[in-house]
Amino acid sequence: MKRKKLNIGVIGIGYLGKYHLEKFINNRQCNTKWAVDSNLDNIVIPSNSSIKKTTNYKEILSDIDAISLVTPTKMHYKIAKFFLENKKHVLIEKPMTQTTLEADKLVKLAKKKKVILQVGHLERFNPVMKKLTKEITNPLFIEVHRLAKFNPRSTDVNVVFDLMIHDIDIVTTLIGKRIKNISAFGKKIITKSTDIANVRIEFSGGAIANLTASRISQKNERKIRVFEKDKYYSVDFMNSNIKKYIKNTQNKKGLFSFKEIQYDKTDALKDEINNFILSCIGKEKPLVDGLQGKSAVKTATLISKLL
Repeated sequence: MKRKKLNIGVIGIGYLGKYHLEKFINNRQCNTKWAVDSNLDNIVIPSNSSIKKTTNYKEILSDIDAISLVTPTKMHYKIAKFFLENKKHVLIEKPMTQTTLEADKLVKLAKKKKVILQVGHLERFNPVMKKLTKEITNPLFIEVHRLAKFNPRSTDVNVVFDLMIHDIDIVTTLIGKRIKNISAFGKKIITKSTDIANVRIEFSGGAIANLTASRISQKNERKIRVFEKDKYYSVDFMNSNIKKYIKNTQNKKGLFSFKEIQYDKTDALKDEINNFILSCIGKEKPLVDGLQGKSAVKTATLISKLL
Protein backbone atom coordinates (compact mmCIF):
# COMPACT_ATOMS: atom_id res chain seq x y z
CA MET A 1 0.00 0.00 0.00
CA LYS A 2 1.39 3.36 -1.04
CA ARG A 3 1.69 5.82 1.85
CA LYS A 4 0.05 9.22 1.60
CA LYS A 5 2.60 11.98 1.18
CA LEU A 6 3.22 14.34 4.07
CA ASN A 7 1.39 17.66 3.69
CA ILE A 8 3.59 20.63 4.58
CA GLY A 9 3.11 24.29 5.49
CA VAL A 10 6.04 26.72 5.54
CA ILE A 11 5.58 29.62 7.93
CA GLY A 12 7.78 32.70 7.46
CA ILE A 13 8.89 33.37 3.89
CA GLY A 14 11.75 35.76 4.58
CA TYR A 15 15.40 35.35 3.58
CA LEU A 16 15.77 31.80 4.91
CA GLY A 17 12.11 30.84 4.60
CA LYS A 18 12.31 31.22 0.82
CA TYR A 19 14.93 28.46 0.76
CA HIS A 20 12.84 26.24 3.04
CA LEU A 21 9.88 26.66 0.71
CA GLU A 22 11.99 25.82 -2.34
CA LYS A 23 13.43 22.63 -0.75
CA PHE A 24 10.03 21.37 0.35
CA ILE A 25 8.52 22.04 -3.08
CA ASN A 26 11.32 20.01 -4.69
CA ASN A 27 11.09 17.10 -2.23
CA ARG A 28 9.08 14.28 -3.77
CA GLN A 29 8.20 12.75 -0.41
CA CYS A 30 5.88 15.59 0.56
CA ASN A 31 3.23 17.96 -0.76
CA THR A 32 3.78 21.61 0.06
CA LYS A 33 0.25 22.89 0.63
CA TRP A 34 0.63 26.31 2.26
CA ALA A 35 3.02 29.26 2.47
CA VAL A 36 2.40 31.68 5.33
CA ASP A 37 3.81 35.16 5.82
CA SER A 38 2.62 38.45 7.31
CA ASN A 39 3.42 40.02 3.91
CA LEU A 40 1.91 38.10 1.00
CA ASP A 41 4.26 39.88 -1.40
CA ASN A 42 7.12 37.84 0.14
CA ILE A 43 5.58 34.60 -1.10
CA VAL A 44 6.75 33.70 -4.59
CA ILE A 45 5.68 30.28 -5.82
CA PRO A 46 5.98 28.50 -9.18
CA SER A 47 3.26 29.45 -11.69
CA ASN A 48 2.15 25.81 -12.03
CA SER A 49 1.90 25.28 -8.27
CA SER A 50 -1.29 24.79 -6.27
CA ILE A 51 0.31 26.10 -3.05
CA LYS A 52 -2.02 28.43 -1.19
CA LYS A 53 -0.99 31.66 0.53
CA THR A 54 -2.20 33.21 3.76
CA THR A 55 -1.18 35.62 6.50
CA ASN A 56 -2.96 33.54 9.17
CA TYR A 57 -1.05 30.42 10.25
CA LYS A 58 -4.08 28.99 12.07
CA GLU A 59 -5.92 28.76 8.75
CA ILE A 60 -3.69 25.93 7.51
CA LEU A 61 -4.16 23.57 10.47
CA SER A 62 -6.64 21.10 8.96
CA ASP A 63 -4.75 20.88 5.67
CA ILE A 64 -1.24 19.93 6.87
CA ASP A 65 0.64 17.22 8.76
CA ALA A 66 3.77 19.22 9.54
CA ILE A 67 5.19 22.73 9.42
CA SER A 68 8.53 24.38 8.89
CA LEU A 69 8.79 27.43 11.14
CA VAL A 70 11.11 30.17 9.84
CA THR A 71 9.75 33.29 11.53
CA PRO A 72 11.66 35.70 13.81
CA THR A 73 12.67 33.97 17.05
CA LYS A 74 10.19 35.87 19.22
CA MET A 75 7.32 34.14 17.37
CA HIS A 76 8.70 30.58 17.57
CA TYR A 77 7.17 29.51 20.87
CA LYS A 78 3.62 30.72 20.22
CA ILE A 79 3.36 29.23 16.74
CA ALA A 80 5.15 25.95 17.52
CA LYS A 81 2.98 25.45 20.61
CA PHE A 82 -0.19 25.85 18.54
CA PHE A 83 0.79 23.17 16.04
CA LEU A 84 2.25 20.74 18.57
CA GLU A 85 -0.93 20.96 20.65
CA ASN A 86 -2.81 19.95 17.51
CA LYS A 87 -0.52 16.96 16.88
CA LYS A 88 1.43 18.40 13.96
CA HIS A 89 5.15 17.79 13.43
CA VAL A 90 7.36 20.87 13.69
CA LEU A 91 10.72 21.80 12.20
CA ILE A 92 11.79 25.00 13.93
CA GLU A 93 14.73 27.14 12.88
CA LYS A 94 17.49 27.95 15.33
CA PRO A 95 17.48 29.45 17.86
CA MET A 96 14.66 27.20 18.98
CA THR A 97 13.09 29.77 21.32
CA GLN A 98 13.92 32.97 23.20
CA THR A 99 14.14 31.22 26.58
CA THR A 100 15.02 27.84 28.04
CA LEU A 101 11.61 27.65 29.72
CA GLU A 102 9.86 28.03 26.36
CA ALA A 103 12.09 25.36 24.83
CA ASP A 104 11.40 22.99 27.71
CA LYS A 105 7.65 23.42 27.33
CA LEU A 106 7.83 22.61 23.61
CA VAL A 107 9.94 19.49 24.25
CA LYS A 108 7.43 18.21 26.81
CA LEU A 109 4.48 19.04 24.57
CA ALA A 110 5.98 17.21 21.57
CA LYS A 111 6.58 14.15 23.75
CA LYS A 112 3.05 14.26 25.14
CA LYS A 113 1.47 14.55 21.69
CA LYS A 114 3.90 11.99 20.18
CA VAL A 115 5.01 14.21 17.31
CA ILE A 116 8.39 15.18 15.87
CA LEU A 117 10.08 18.36 17.08
CA GLN A 118 13.27 19.05 15.14
CA VAL A 119 15.56 22.10 15.37
CA GLY A 120 17.37 23.62 12.42
CA HIS A 121 21.02 23.49 13.44
CA LEU A 122 22.13 23.31 9.83
CA GLU A 123 25.86 22.79 10.48
CA ARG A 124 25.15 19.28 11.76
CA PHE A 125 24.41 18.26 8.18
CA ASN A 126 27.75 19.54 6.90
CA PRO A 127 29.88 16.55 5.77
CA VAL A 128 32.85 17.75 7.85
CA MET A 129 30.70 17.66 11.00
CA LYS A 130 29.62 14.13 10.18
CA LYS A 131 33.30 13.14 9.86
CA LEU A 132 34.28 14.85 13.12
CA THR A 133 31.56 13.18 15.17
CA LYS A 134 32.88 9.79 13.98
CA GLU A 135 36.60 10.56 14.51
CA ILE A 136 36.78 12.72 17.63
CA THR A 137 36.90 10.65 20.83
CA ASN A 138 38.52 12.81 23.51
CA PRO A 139 38.87 16.49 22.58
CA LEU A 140 41.07 18.54 24.91
CA PHE A 141 40.69 21.98 23.37
CA ILE A 142 38.46 23.43 20.64
CA GLU A 143 38.92 26.84 19.07
CA VAL A 144 36.12 28.32 16.95
CA HIS A 145 35.81 31.39 14.72
CA ARG A 146 32.51 32.24 13.07
CA LEU A 147 32.56 35.57 11.24
CA ALA A 148 29.81 37.01 9.07
CA LYS A 149 29.19 40.11 7.05
CA PHE A 150 26.47 42.26 8.55
CA ASN A 151 22.90 41.25 7.70
CA PRO A 152 20.10 43.35 9.22
CA ARG A 153 17.64 40.44 9.13
CA SER A 154 19.17 38.84 12.25
CA THR A 155 19.30 41.77 14.63
CA ASP A 156 16.26 40.64 16.63
CA VAL A 157 18.72 38.55 18.68
CA ASN A 158 22.33 39.05 19.81
CA VAL A 159 25.30 37.45 18.05
CA VAL A 160 25.30 34.52 20.48
CA PHE A 161 21.77 33.48 19.48
CA ASP A 162 22.31 34.55 15.87
CA LEU A 163 25.66 32.91 15.02
CA MET A 164 27.46 31.40 17.99
CA ILE A 165 24.58 29.05 18.79
CA HIS A 166 25.75 26.89 15.85
CA ASP A 167 29.14 26.45 17.51
CA ILE A 168 27.66 25.93 20.97
CA ASP A 169 25.82 22.96 19.47
CA ILE A 170 28.97 21.74 17.68
CA VAL A 171 31.36 21.87 20.66
CA THR A 172 28.88 20.40 23.15
CA THR A 173 28.18 17.57 20.69
CA LEU A 174 31.89 16.85 20.14
CA ILE A 175 32.90 17.09 23.80
CA GLY A 176 29.81 15.43 25.24
CA LYS A 177 30.47 16.49 28.84
CA ARG A 178 28.75 18.71 31.39
CA ILE A 179 29.60 22.43 31.31
CA LYS A 180 31.43 23.49 34.50
CA ASN A 181 32.10 27.17 33.88
CA ILE A 182 31.55 29.92 31.31
CA SER A 183 33.30 33.26 30.90
CA ALA A 184 32.20 35.67 28.19
CA PHE A 185 33.00 39.07 26.75
CA GLY A 186 31.08 41.00 24.14
CA LYS A 187 30.42 44.44 22.67
CA LYS A 188 27.63 46.28 20.91
CA ILE A 189 29.11 47.87 17.81
CA ILE A 190 26.37 48.81 15.35
CA THR A 191 23.16 47.34 16.78
CA LYS A 192 21.40 47.54 20.13
CA SER A 193 22.56 44.03 21.11
CA THR A 194 25.96 42.33 21.26
CA ASP A 195 27.56 42.12 17.79
CA ILE A 196 30.88 40.49 18.66
CA ALA A 197 31.61 38.03 21.45
CA ASN A 198 34.31 35.76 22.79
CA VAL A 199 33.39 32.88 25.08
CA ARG A 200 35.38 30.32 27.05
CA ILE A 201 33.53 27.16 28.11
CA GLU A 202 35.10 24.71 30.57
CA PHE A 203 33.75 21.16 30.68
CA SER A 204 33.94 18.44 33.30
CA GLY A 205 36.91 16.24 32.48
CA GLY A 206 39.05 19.26 31.62
CA ALA A 207 38.15 20.04 27.98
CA ILE A 208 37.98 23.71 27.03
CA ALA A 209 36.29 25.46 24.09
CA ASN A 210 37.07 29.01 23.02
CA LEU A 211 34.44 30.53 20.73
CA THR A 212 34.52 33.82 18.82
CA ALA A 213 31.59 35.14 16.81
CA SER A 214 31.18 38.40 14.92
CA ARG A 215 28.39 39.61 12.64
CA ILE A 216 30.21 42.78 11.59
CA SER A 217 33.11 41.20 9.73
CA GLN A 218 34.29 42.06 6.21
CA LYS A 219 34.28 38.36 5.35
CA ASN A 220 32.37 35.17 6.06
CA GLU A 221 34.31 32.48 7.89
CA ARG A 222 33.35 29.28 9.76
CA LYS A 223 36.45 27.52 11.06
CA ILE A 224 37.30 25.35 14.05
CA ARG A 225 40.36 23.55 15.34
CA VAL A 226 39.98 20.47 17.51
CA PHE A 227 42.94 19.25 19.56
CA GLU A 228 43.30 15.71 20.89
CA LYS A 229 46.32 13.92 22.34
CA ASP A 230 49.07 13.83 19.65
CA LYS A 231 46.83 15.20 16.87
CA TYR A 232 44.56 18.01 15.83
CA TYR A 233 42.03 18.86 13.14
CA SER A 234 41.73 22.16 11.29
CA VAL A 235 38.23 22.38 9.84
CA ASP A 236 36.70 24.80 7.33
CA PHE A 237 32.93 24.44 7.42
CA MET A 238 32.35 26.87 4.57
CA ASN A 239 34.57 24.97 2.14
CA SER A 240 33.95 21.44 3.48
CA ASN A 241 37.62 20.86 4.20
CA ILE A 242 39.47 19.02 6.99
CA LYS A 243 43.23 19.09 7.60
CA LYS A 244 44.35 16.40 10.02
CA TYR A 245 47.74 16.67 11.76
CA ILE A 246 49.18 13.64 13.60
CA LYS A 247 52.32 13.72 15.75
CA ASN A 248 55.20 12.00 13.99
CA THR A 249 57.24 9.19 15.46
CA GLN A 250 60.88 10.10 16.25
CA ASN A 251 62.29 8.75 12.99
CA LYS A 252 60.28 11.13 10.81
CA LYS A 253 61.00 14.72 9.87
CA GLY A 254 58.75 17.45 11.22
CA LEU A 255 56.53 17.45 14.26
CA PHE A 256 53.35 16.44 12.45
CA SER A 257 52.38 14.38 9.44
CA PHE A 258 49.58 15.91 7.43
CA LYS A 259 46.48 14.67 5.68
CA GLU A 260 43.87 16.78 3.90
CA ILE A 261 40.32 15.69 3.16
CA GLN A 262 38.25 17.73 0.73
CA TYR A 263 34.55 16.92 0.61
CA ASP A 264 32.16 17.77 -2.16
CA LYS A 265 29.86 20.54 -1.00
CA THR A 266 26.43 19.25 -0.13
CA ASP A 267 23.07 20.94 0.26
CA ALA A 268 22.77 20.92 4.04
CA LEU A 269 19.29 22.45 4.08
CA LYS A 270 18.03 19.87 1.61
CA ASP A 271 19.48 17.11 3.82
CA GLU A 272 17.99 18.63 6.96
CA ILE A 273 14.53 18.88 5.43
CA ASN A 274 14.77 15.33 4.10
CA ASN A 275 15.73 14.13 7.60
CA PHE A 276 12.67 15.94 8.99
CA ILE A 277 10.29 14.39 6.47
CA LEU A 278 11.70 10.89 7.00
CA SER A 279 11.48 11.38 10.78
CA CYS A 280 7.82 12.37 10.47
CA ILE A 281 7.01 9.15 8.59
CA GLY A 282 9.02 7.01 11.00
CA LYS A 283 11.96 6.11 8.78
CA GLU A 284 14.62 8.18 10.59
CA LYS A 285 15.16 10.16 13.78
CA PRO A 286 15.90 13.89 13.89
CA LEU A 287 19.62 14.58 13.85
CA VAL A 288 18.90 17.57 16.13
CA ASP A 289 15.85 17.00 18.32
CA GLY A 290 14.11 19.32 20.74
CA LEU A 291 16.29 18.35 23.69
CA GLN A 292 19.45 19.29 21.81
CA GLY A 293 17.86 22.52 20.62
CA LYS A 294 16.90 23.33 24.21
CA SER A 295 20.43 22.62 25.40
CA ALA A 296 21.86 25.14 22.91
CA VAL A 297 19.32 27.77 24.01
CA LYS A 298 20.18 27.15 27.66
CA THR A 299 23.91 27.65 27.07
CA ALA A 300 23.34 30.68 24.83
CA THR A 301 21.17 32.19 27.59
CA LEU A 302 23.87 31.65 30.23
CA ILE A 303 26.43 33.29 27.94
CA SER A 304 24.17 36.24 27.13
CA LYS A 305 23.69 37.00 30.83
CA LEU A 306 27.48 37.45 31.15
CA LEU A 307 27.80 39.95 28.30
